[in-house]
Amino acid sequence: MLVGKTFIDPLEMPFSRRGSYLSLAGANGGSNQFGKAQLWIATSRYGSEAMGGTMSSESPFRQVKVDFCKDGILRNGVIHTTPYELTFECDCGPVNFCIGEYGLMRCRGTSGISLRFTPRPGMFGMGGITDMHNGTFYVRFGSVLLHFVALKGKLGAKGPFLELAPDADGVIDLAMEEYRIEPSIRASYPSYDECVAMVKADFDSFAEKQVKNLPAAYKEYGLKAAWVVWGLTVVPDGVTAYKHRMIKMMRLIFEGAFSWQQGMQAFFLGADPDFAWEILLSAFDIQDKNGRIADSVSPSGSGGTTMKPPIEGLSLLWHIEHFNAASRPREELESLYKGMEGWINFYLNFRDVDKDGIFESQSAGETGWESGTYQALGFPLATPDLNAYLALCEESLAKLGRIIGKDESVNAAWEKKSKDTIQKIIDLFWTDDGWVAMNAITKEKSKPTSLILYCTLILGKRLPQDIIDRSISQIFDCGEYETEFGLATEQVSSPLFSHGWCGGSIATPAEVLIALGLELCGRQDLAKKRAVVYLKNLEKNGLYHIHNTFDGMQEYQTPMFFGERSMFYSGWTAGCYLFFASRYGE
Repeated sequence: MLVGKTFIDPLEMPFSRRGSYLSLAGANGGSNQFGKAQLWIATSRYGSEAMGGTMSSESPFRQVKVDFCKDGILRNGVIHTTPYELTFECDCGPVNFCIGEYGLMRCRGTSGISLRFTPRPGMFGMGGITDMHNGTFYVRFGSVLLHFVALKGKLGAKGPFLELAPDADGVIDLAMEEYRIEPSIRASYPSYDECVAMVKADFDSFAEKQVKNLPAAYKEYGLKAAWVVWGLTVVPDGVTAYKHRMIKMMRLIFEGAFSWQQGMQAFFLGADPDFAWEILLSAFDIQDKNGRIADSVSPSGSGGTTMKPPIEGLSLLWHIEHFNAASRPREELESLYKGMEGWINFYLNFRDVDKDGIFESQSAGETGWESGTYQALGFPLATPDLNAYLALCEESLAKLGRIIGKDESVNAAWEKKSKDTIQKIIDLFWTDDGWVAMNAITKEKSKPTSLILYCTLILGKRLPQDIIDRSISQIFDCGEYETEFGLATEQVSSPLFSHGWCGGSIATPAEVLIALGLELCGRQDLAKKRAVVYLKNLEKNGLYHIHNTFDGMQEYQTPMFFGERSMFYSGWTAGCYLFFASRYGE
């Protein structure tokens, strides 16, 4: 019996490459076991929302099913992967697939096997196969077309499917290409081997920078993390809305590039400072005239009216202090200054309803922690972590102003504003029992049971030492947050504890901000301890951005979530793995 051997299983993350919206996926919630494995050609060009996916209906991600056929009989197979190729193998032999160019997939087999391609039913149940009457065919492929060109073998339509039969030598060689308009046959196609070489060169160049200097114990899994980040990197192409390279959250379910994740990736991926700098700049591509940075950007444009926490100040300070931001082109520094100033002014103008100099979120989405337990207070909601990020934005603007030669009175004013914000954070949110949130209208305060509120430690030594010491004691002495898999985002005995996102589960951004906050507070030992625990959990249970507090497994395994029965690996978490392994790895 055949057994699939995978670098990364397509059930964990669909097989693709940097800049591509083509994917090869397993069955929704399926298996790679012989007799159960399925292979689908999938598209994430416009994500689940634009393609009609809902929380409960079947995802439209998988568009074309691929089957083996030998002597008129369908055969079972298994899937193997390397970083560069996917192999679908049955007992008669293998067929190899490679996405050589962003919109071009090649397929080759030499064992006399036929392949069947069955498009999922479209409108009125029709499969939508169109004969071009030149030996080629195309199918509806989400919002675009997928063109099938047989380079060796014979391609024909047979009812609801296309079948590619081998030539006299038992060979099949197929090109599948995305088109937004009527397809055409190229004068020539890169060979299969050339496609593999192109992908190999692209990934190896990326991985060399991100994995080379990791401690030896983390290099093997670090290569997988690098592949996830690389595969989720979008590339400006003149058609989509992306103006810089960005990192998407994950295939399909959260197909967009989310702004505060870019802020974290901008220091996660510092092994390549040029790439990290570009990612930092990218968040300001989706800034509106009021200064708000949108929550996310999809291929078709910025989405929604919400936003995420202003983590960009932390990122900019990181670049100033670690990556010599002063050496960047003048026009980029000035553009970043303008964007950061607009971002801070948005909060000053629109997120301080009681005009006390402390900023609030108007919805759960704006907090970045949509299920944080303290949100039971209602909105507008003021929290210490949000204001800590803004204090760092204000400080970063002062430091960037000095780099580009702004008048020192302006720089000093932003510096003072940052210090004033920090003092107000202490005055309003620090209690004898710990950090709390507050409703800006009712002035009601939360209980200090949410770990999220302790992300305020990202201020580091800007906080008084006694508050640092007591905050750390409240996290680690109560026995309510530390687990063998990571830090719970809510005290485990709290009546408000819940599974899911951040009402108690283990969540990537909380792990990052707490570990980095501990380091900045002078507790490198604790930062390292907790980072190593999280690294081990990721290696054991996968690069998912949410894990169960009690067994370490990924959350959202059983419910349908935007049409998927299981989440895929997260670019956010993969970037965190590289950062933690590099900075804290043993």
